[in-house]
Amino acid sequence: MKKSALFIIITMVLYPGLVSDLSAQTSDEHIYVGEKVCRQCHNLPGSRDQYNPWRLSKHARAYSSLFKPEAKEIAELSGIDIEPQKSPICLGCHTTAYNVEEWEREETFHFEDGVQCELCHGPGSEYSDPETMRDSNKAAAAGLIYPQKRRCLICHKEKNSHVTVLHSEKFDYDVFLARIKHPDKGGAGEKEMMTVPGQSGKQTYAGAYACAACHNDPDKGRIFSKWYLSRHATAYADLSSEEAGVIAREMKVDEPPQRSEKCLKCHATGTAGGMNGADPALGVQCESCHGTAHKHIMDAMGIPSGSVAGTGWHEVSEKTCATCHISGIHGSSFNYIEMKQKIDHSKWAEKKVEIRYKTPFNLAVSRDGRRLYVACEASNSVIIVDLSNDRIIREIGVGMQPHFVCLSPDGSRAYVSNRASDNVSVIDTHTYKVLSTIAVGDEPHEIAITKDGSTMYVVNAGTWDVSVVDLGTNTEIKRLAASRGPWGAAISPDGSDIFVSNNLPRFGEFRTAPLSEVTMIDTKTATVKKRIQLSGANLIQGIAVSPDNEFVLVTLVRSKNLVPMTRNIQGWIMTNGIGIIWKDGRVDQLLLDAYNDFFADPTDVVFSVDGKYAFVTGGGVQEVAVIDVQAMKSFLTATSDSERIKKLPDYLGSSVQFVARRIKVGQSPRGMVVSPDNKYLYVAIGLDDAVAVIDINSGTRTRTISLGGPTEITKARYGERIFHSAEYTFNRQFSCHSCHPDGSVDGLAYDIEPDGLGLNPVDNRTLRGINDTAPFKWTGKNPTLKRQCGPRLAAFFTRSDPFEPEQSEALDRYIVTIPRSPNRYVASGELNDAQRRGRRIFERTRDNSGNLIPEMKRCSSCHTFPYYTDRELADVGTTSELDTHGIFDVPHLNNIYETSPYLHDGRASSLEEIWTLYNKEDKHGVTNDLTKDQLNDLIEYLKTL
Repeated sequence: MKKSALFIIITMVLYPGLVSDLSAQTSDEHIYVGEKVCRQCHNLPGSRDQYNPWRLSKHARAYSSLFKPEAKEIAELSGIDIEPQKSPICLGCHTTAYNVEEWEREETFHFEDGVQCELCHGPGSEYSDPETMRDSNKAAAAGLIYPQKRRCLICHKEKNSHVTVLHSEKFDYDVFLARIKHPDKGGAGEKEMMTVPGQSGKQTYAGAYACAACHNDPDKGRIFSKWYLSRHATAYADLSSEEAGVIAREMKVDEPPQRSEKCLKCHATGTAGGMNGADPALGVQCESCHGTAHKHIMDAMGIPSGSVAGTGWHEVSEKTCATCHISGIHGSSFNYIEMKQKIDHSKWAEKKVEIRYKTPFNLAVSRDGRRLYVACEASNSVIIVDLSNDRIIREIGVGMQPHFVCLSPDGSRAYVSNRASDNVSVIDTHTYKVLSTIAVGDEPHEIAITKDGSTMYVVNAGTWDVSVVDLGTNTEIKRLAASRGPWGAAISPDGSDIFVSNNLPRFGEFRTAPLSEVTMIDTKTATVKKRIQLSGANLIQGIAVSPDNEFVLVTLVRSKNLVPMTRNIQGWIMTNGIGIIWKDGRVDQLLLDAYNDFFADPTDVVFSVDGKYAFVTGGGVQEVAVIDVQAMKSFLTATSDSERIKKLPDYLGSSVQFVARRIKVGQSPRGMVVSPDNKYLYVAIGLDDAVAVIDINSGTRTRTISLGGPTEITKARYGERIFHSAEYTFNRQFSCHSCHPDGSVDGLAYDIEPDGLGLNPVDNRTLRGINDTAPFKWTGKNPTLKRQCGPRLAAFFTRSDPFEPEQSEALDRYIVTIPRSPNRYVASGELNDAQRRGRRIFERTRDNSGNLIPEMKRCSSCHTFPYYTDRELADVGTTSELDTHGIFDVPHLNNIYETSPYLHDGRASSLEEIWTLYNKEDKHGVTNDLTKDQLNDLIEYLKTL
């Protein structure tokens, strides 16, 4: 945490009067006030004792539990690659008001208090005053929610990640409701409010939350959360028990224990009041043992503390504990050594060190051919190899998920696109240090640099555009619109043009063949020069320009998504090939597949220096295809114009005419680069953590360069290999990755025949972070991913034997670890004005005319946080003439902006179309009353989820 931010936090805790009110609001805003405000009325003996049952429950400890090692393990199985206590997904069910802005939380509110009253009952600013709470109808009108089973299931519906790690008990609403039972018969008046007597003396306390500002960091032992989970933290609440009452009477205490100085002396901290810091209801806090903390805090911040009372932090000894823990008191004995171990917060057992693979994706070679630069996606690094001895010179940490690396024309700089950091790292190739980063678009993939080294073009798969970067200032100067999911970039030999491949097809009419684009950019004007169409093609990734500048070569897949998946043997699910874009504008498509052995997942393409060969990696078949360029040209020349258009794109017999050989290289080959002397082809072997070296003249793999990854193959790594391999598909036609590149979508809807030929087409859905969003399929028929990827997959997709149990387990483990991309629409942590207005529409209960919207027609009813799905089935009126039913699984909305098209069959090309074209009867939420501006605002908010 930055010192300035820490200063603000500590100052707010120690000197709240010095801090201006950051939660200024209009009368119609609802603010979260925190359990401390609720407690004023709900910490009374009898029917209004709601505070103590809550404080002793797991709800109160939910936030602190996110710091436990088990939480990290659960996060990994949920595709969450950040600390659980920072993840919106985890925070959604483990704390309160995580998804609102800072001004919507009062200074009395603390995330550390976990699942507080307001998560279930709604923000309390408008109903929490005693006068309102006395009238249940008035309170409800002001925002008080009386939660029912459906609301509890938002968080408590079974989650596979939690069951796997915790072996947690299945949620039974009635059983669990009884455990947290806290009946309420209305609010209290001022005279009835809870008061805690003060202690004698002039000690002042900062309170546990002031300590939390520094001492809840994972790097500093998570001390606050360890304390919060201890009996010390519930010492005050323990005084509400019947047992405490019995003990109090035995000690001749006439008043309730929670009001007795005699009891509070050992069960609470800071009852003397003073600096308004310590809250006695938080039990035995840090300062009860370590001494008052004002001086310690100010010393730590470098602030003069000469006038501050207290001696500061000090060590704890047995004598310290003996003040309260007197053997024999309350009929118990005290063993200092044993008890010290129980509350030990100097360490917290962590799981074993995570195995971190390299997963190389792309490569670059120096002009002299001596150095190889390898972008490694899993280790967030670039590895530099000395090619004279195949040894690693240096491994340089860069951004998150580096995808591509290239060198400046003079070789002095290496540029690395970081897919999950949305930037490009600039590396000095002499010192091997990262000099700076350049902000670009979302999910940057490949890079092309002009011949003079002045301008860099970065293709952004997430924002569907190309960043134009001035390398003199290392700043983005403009954006060019590409097609959907731009992936690869290649510059022409004369430097005049840059060609960009686009991974996803363009939007088209419902149930029409895919149509994809290669975007051509003029480097002189930095403008789009031409948009070249490839019909029937999608997943265009690899791209290269022939050395003679005669044509552009791209990799592609031809998905047969308009016909039922019934004819795998003839390639009627998908075929794999190349596109040839000639200088005169003609476009050819050829398949690399053979009749009985397909070439799944063509990923990258490069030319030999002399242009004699083109090389294509087959990510799904662990091979590199060597294309004889002259043979390819001759074959096309000998074919009639009509056949080149109608026959060759789907002709499985063509590859024998021009594919010279297919070379086995290793698990999941990806990017390639040719040595400057044209002797060697270097291939990134993604799932072997290695680089294969192919002798171009002999066409053989001569050696493999290890990148120093772990030798152990984890279950998830084994599953990742299965996911990227076509070995499990009949004739090696496709892999899981074929439909889910980067774990996302291919942008198509498919016809899976068991529910009828030509009927019920279904849109492909992302695999990023889906583990806890069961059930699966649009029909919701599959309760688990194992069921989703089990015999059904073999019967209707792969047309081969089902996975063995070990394979199924491994595949499941890998899929659940696929993370979401960081949401670019909430990068600042605050909503902008349009998003804020959109949120009000998303959460509204009345339409523009003031009419009450039925609960199940409100956006937030079905799309509940943190995944923004209630995981139920619903009929929202989107049935088409091809559907035999109208009830579908409610999809989650996390990162919804990156998974178009929408609806169960992919009919809606954009979020806007969901409501402007396909919600005429207001079945999919009440939206027909919205103005255009209101709809725009709603869309902007949805993108932040």
